[in-house]
Amino acid sequence: FLNIQKFKYMKTNIVLLITIISLFSFSANAQLKVNSTGKVGIGLEPDATYYLSPYSIIFKAGGSYPDLILGPNPSLTQTRAIYPSVTNTGSIGWTTNQFDSIYAQYHYANGVLLTSDKRLKENFHTIDHPLDKLLQINGQKYDFISQGTDTIKDVNEKQRRLRLEKNRLGFIAQDLEKIVPEAVFYFKDEDRYYIDYNAVIPVIVEAMKEQQQLIQDLKSKVASIEANCCNNNLKGALIAPSENKAQLDQNIPNPFSKETQIGCFIPEGSGSSVLYIYNMNGIQLQQYSINGKGEQSVTISGSSFEPGMYLYALVIDGREVDTKRMILTK
Repeated sequence: FLNIQKFKYMKTNIVLLITIISLFSFSANAQLKVNSTGKVGIGLEPDATYYLSPYSIIFKAGGSYPDLILGPNPSLTQTRAIYPSVTNTGSIGWTTNQFDSIYAQYHYANGVLLTSDKRLKENFHTIDHPLDKLLQINGQKYDFISQGTDTIKDVNEKQRRLRLEKNRLGFIAQDLEKIVPEAVFYFKDEDRYYIDYNAVIPVIVEAMKEQQQLIQDLKSKVASIEANCCNNNLKGALIAPSENKAQLDQNIPNPFSKETQIGCFIPEGSGSSVLYIYNMNGIQLQQYSINGKGEQSVTISGSSFEPGMYLYALVIDGREVDTKRMILTK
């Protein structure tokens, strides 16, 4: 409750402040309006006022405009709020007059619109290796460390805050920064990390398109094998190539988590035969020497690599035979 003397003092100071601002704002372009009751408005409607109540400050815009109220939350009397007198009216900032930042514990909205006008953008680039990035991202379930929940007296508000702090789903900013740094922001003055979750959506979309292309390629190969098999045209290719020609097979299974087999055919008379493993950036991670001839296979352990997409290539006598992709899941 406000002390009566403090209330009068506050009201006097606010009136004085508004008077000073009005004097400084007055210019040749200002509009002076007088209504039928003799009320005067400088640059605004004469009916526009403000008044104080024991709990609130209410700014009246005049006319049909809604009032702006600074006072108790309508549903939670122990918290403060700024809200219009009529729902779904008013705005905070504008297209040409924007706030730089808004900090809040939680945002409640029926929708969020992000600026995405092409006319406001430049330096367009495709996303490199989206599927490789997506396979490295780990979702987490976690609780927020309590931020003053114990001091909340309202039972309903306390339960609501506890519900919002527990069993959350998301990413860890420090981990995501290593994979998709464009989606992570660190502000030194706050010593805090933030994630733009919307920035992860384009990575997901492009990864799905890349994965779909891999699926289509595999379907085409399976269809070709089935067609040859039904026409009895394999000529023993599933067991051994009919010609003395080097061959690299798709790893089985693919994707894999524990281990996978990579088959190949090494022609008689060949010299050095090596299977190389690369990441999607072309960096060599491992190599396996193949000493035998004919049908051979190499076992790849999933524990030797991080989840992601990899390339493997068969090189015989310094010449690349073929290169294929494999996917390691967690």
